[in-house]
Amino acid sequence: MPKDLFSLSPWSVFVNENSDALVSSARLLGGPIAERRVLRLINELSFGQRISTKVKRELDALEDLLSLRHVDNPDREAAGYFAMIHPASREADRICDLLEKLQTAKRSHDFLLA
Repeated sequence: MPKDLFSLSPWSVFVNENSDALVSSARLLGGPIAERRVLRLINELSFGQRISTKVKRELDALEDLLSLRHVDNPDREAAGYFAMIHPASREADRICDLLEKLQTAKRSHDFLLA
């Protein structure tokens, strides 16, 4: 069966369905710089069909942010932002949910390429 040229990638579906939560979570975890980075990623995935190397790097950076990969590094801004989040807050739950959805989109994308 031929690939539908007009279907959205799993990444595009993910950002379109979760854009508001992604922006607020990025702001919460990484401040204004992370927020702008996520807005650019959303824009790129909303209007582009092709997933470039740059977009893949940005998706990896988003996964790093949501997975709290760098919060233990005091030289990174993420450590300070993370310290202000209560672990039992709604925001913490939302971040975990977004990470799970992002990883599901990643697996779906990889499956489609196989």
